[in-house]
Amino acid sequence: MNQSHKLSTPIGSAIALVAAAALLAGCSPSDKAEAATAAPAAAAAQTASSTQQSQAPVAIARGKIEVEGGLIELAPSVDGLVQELAVKDGQSVQREQVLLRLADDISRADLSVAESEWQLAQAREKAKAARVEPLKAMLTRWQTAAQEGAADARSVDEAAQQLRDAEAEASLAKAEAKVAQARMEQLRALQKRLELRAPEAGTVVHVATHAGSQVSPAQPVVTLLPHKPLIVRAELNESYVSAVREGMRATVVIDGDAASSAAAALPEARVLRISPVYGPANLQDDTQRGPVRIVESVLAFDQPPANARVGQNVRVTFYE
Repeated sequence: MNQSHKLSTPIGSAIALVAAAALLAGCSPSDKAEAATAAPAAAAAQTASSTQQSQAPVAIARGKIEVEGGLIELAPSVDGLVQELAVKDGQSVQREQVLLRLADDISRADLSVAESEWQLAQAREKAKAARVEPLKAMLTRWQTAAQEGAADARSVDEAAQQLRDAEAEASLAKAEAKVAQARMEQLRALQKRLELRAPEAGTVVHVATHAGSQVSPAQPVVTLLPHKPLIVRAELNESYVSAVREGMRATVVIDGDAASSAAAALPEARVLRISPVYGPANLQDDTQRGPVRIVESVLAFDQPPANARVGQNVRVTFYE
């Protein structure tokens, strides 16, 4: 009988429990109190992975399910009254999709006029430019005729003056079209400031406003969960820091009442990075020795976890 088969038996599970409990022996009292739930989680993870069944855990940590970069809190760029709310809680949105619009009928009317003026300026520019080439051709003909003695210098001068006038008018029309375009783009930019758009694809977690509400840049109105892979942020107790390194494998189990259930086990993960600095713990505390110092590590799942949600607390068991 091979080693992996032995560890899949009740005896193997018992060994995993003992190993997890022994791992916590040198930690703070609060860490020891966590062994009762961490050990079953480690045993469940070892049963699920034939690779890790032959390995002993080197560290256990508390963690939280997150999305890379975190949730995105969105607020309008200017003060205004919500005219249109285009999304609701739980809705999937695409990048640049409009989430809400603020009321500003005056700027919308100005933009409509500016767009019409730009179209008119473009038509005028095109018409003025169309006169230049025929006048160039006419001047060439007069110059040729004058060289052959069939026309006088006055006719050549008049043709040259007509060409210069047409070129000046075409240049002026081109400049006017650029001014009209700049005004239109300026008003379009102002119009965009009245729209709140999704910076990337995601799911709307919460909408904190409604049509007719007054909003401001200091007031987030939409919370967006970006469509990115979930990660785990685990708090490594300072006594475990030297035992964990980048690339190390780990099992992740949902914390809480269901921690001992097989349904709480998530796909395997690996350590992406480890923080170079110490910091205070957010997920653990030691009432006897005071605040716990931790080093944050970030883990990526091998496969997308089907039963995990952002904000869930988890237990992470690291393996050599």
